[in-house]
Amino acid sequence: MSEQLTGLKSEYTDKLRRLKLLEAGVDYGEIDTYIKYLSADKSDEIEKQAAELVADIEQKSNFGDAYCDDKKVWNPFKIKGEDEI
Repeated sequence: MSEQLTGLKSEYTDKLRRLKLLEAGVDYGEIDTYIKYLSADKSDEIEKQAAELVADIEQKSNFGDAYCDDKKVWNPFKIKGEDEI
């Protein structure tokens, strides 16, 4: 009986962590990647950790965006005088 109860609690905690990650804004396909960073067992603590994790993910994903959108990067294959299409 105790093993069954432990298994149910573990399953509930796992599903709660997945739900809180989804609510915080993590894509469904990326949940398995980020669920290992949540270690809390209580709902409010899991929600707090999920929010902090999403904030950290967003901060790191915005790092290279400014450079990638820069259109004034030198292109060695562009012929002089050729207009961009």
